[in-house]
Amino acid sequence: MKKLLLYFDPGATRIFVNKVGENGEKKVGLSSPYNFVSTSEIVARVIEIESESQISTRLDPGATFYKVIDFQQLKAREGIIFDSKAQAFKAVNYGFVVLVGGILKLFPVMSITKDRLQVFYNVYPTKYGKLPTAQEIQDVLHENKILTGIGQKKLEELIASIDPEKPKLSRILVAAGKAPVNAREETFKPIVNYEKKAGEIRSDGRIDFKEVGSVIQVFKGQEILERIPEVLPEEGMDVYGNTIPPGVEQVEGFRRGDNIVQSGTDTNIFLSAIDGVLKVVQKKISVLKTVVINGDVDYGTGNIEFNGSVEVTGSVLPGFVIRAKGDVTVKMSVEDAIIEAEGDVKIGMGVVGKESVKIICSGTFHTKYLQNATVEAGGEVTVEDSIINSNVFSNKSVNVTGKTGKIIGGTTTALYEVVVKTAGAVNETQTVLNVGRNLFIEKELEGIRHDIARWRDEVTEVIRKLKVNFGEGIFEDPKGFISILPPVKKKGCLLLLNELNQGNKILKELTDRSREVAEKLKLEREPVIIAYDRVYPGTVLNIGKRVRKIERDYMNAKFYEDKDSKEIKFTPAV
Repeated sequence: MKKLLLYFDPGATRIFVNKVGENGEKKVGLSSPYNFVSTSEIVARVIEIESESQISTRLDPGATFYKVIDFQQLKAREGIIFDSKAQAFKAVNYGFVVLVGGILKLFPVMSITKDRLQVFYNVYPTKYGKLPTAQEIQDVLHENKILTGIGQKKLEELIASIDPEKPKLSRILVAAGKAPVNAREETFKPIVNYEKKAGEIRSDGRIDFKEVGSVIQVFKGQEILERIPEVLPEEGMDVYGNTIPPGVEQVEGFRRGDNIVQSGTDTNIFLSAIDGVLKVVQKKISVLKTVVINGDVDYGTGNIEFNGSVEVTGSVLPGFVIRAKGDVTVKMSVEDAIIEAEGDVKIGMGVVGKESVKIICSGTFHTKYLQNATVEAGGEVTVEDSIINSNVFSNKSVNVTGKTGKIIGGTTTALYEVVVKTAGAVNETQTVLNVGRNLFIEKELEGIRHDIARWRDEVTEVIRKLKVNFGEGIFEDPKGFISILPPVKKKGCLLLLNELNQGNKILKELTDRSREVAEKLKLEREPVIIAYDRVYPGTVLNIGKRVRKIERDYMNAKFYEDKDSKEIKFTPAV
């Protein structure tokens, strides 16, 4: 009877199959290690036997796996030939043999990546320990018109690295093309953090949602951006020698904006050219001298603190703070907020306070109206329409001379002039107008005088200790007195005398400073209060140290201090 002797696993119909691991994960694995065959290797043989006991005598030398099936007419296809003389099916070259539907064929172990840039060989030692040779692989590459093989020497090294005594699947690279280089424009990535915070955690654990860090202060020379250099396009080539055109790579990067310059030490690092604020608009990063808030200062922006100027296109809402080293400009209004500036402050509409609105600036201040507000300015204060129930100080002059220019209630103080159309009101609301006073110098003097009083107390206390411990004689001849003291008392006496000398030295410095500051109170011109329309009864005028309460209406009046009578008098304003 005829039988077919198979030297491979006929159940394997492809090289790789999906398997489930011990932990249930899916992975790809080898279907059978018995189906790899080398060139001219017998994969199946037709035998005639009288009984199955004769099968073992018909095995080819070295065969370790087989399966006997009833004879059927098999067809030899790709990579398989039938040797009629030997009645055996043989592999034409190295490959993976399968039997499907009565057809014997050899799967090539060569695989080409989808992009046709790499060719791999899946190599596993045959049952005879055979591996494909470098020449066989090169022949297969040539037959498939693959032009970019890695070369015979490299192939020999790779094959030699596979140990047939320790069978395992090896995936070796046998040919490689050249990937194209896609064009990529120059982009940048920020080195500084430009994201807003959700808020700031206070020491008591509460979150201050007004501190969101929307203004990113940067300084000249600070690192801002790192450059991702431009990449020029290069053509590639696939394993068949075909040209692969380059593409254009789209990258999520940033662009360099104004006032950012290249570092002198690293061409890929860019620095801020100025002290300013970081601004990010549509992936463009710039450094600007002025912070521009498009809209209101609210919980979206948080409090603003900046080492330059600030512009707000909307309003400053209640409870928020702006602190700037430069100017502050608010297009709309300020409501119960705080503004501190070392430059000028300009409010387009007005300032309204309910509880605490305060504006302090070293420069000029300008707005349309003030209500329940506190303003301190180093320069001129100009209010177009009205000052109502507010405390205003200017180290130069206050002008309220618009169409309805009026000051009603509160205290308005200027160094040289308060100029207004109408002061006070018909109902005799108390309105205080002061000129000839420099509140800044007065505050400084007050601080110095406070320090003088404190140090006088310190000196007095040291003198008391000296008298109690050493008597009045210490002050008559300190040097002689100390010379006769025992060593223990001498040390204590010297310490107290040193304290006394140091205290007197500080007192002298403070007294000299007080005189210097007081000199600044001298005025360059005579202070005046001018009311072009009317001053109502109930208005109190202070010029220097002189006080006058208005008892009747005055029209078109200029008030001044008469040097002879030391009284406040008036003359027509125009």
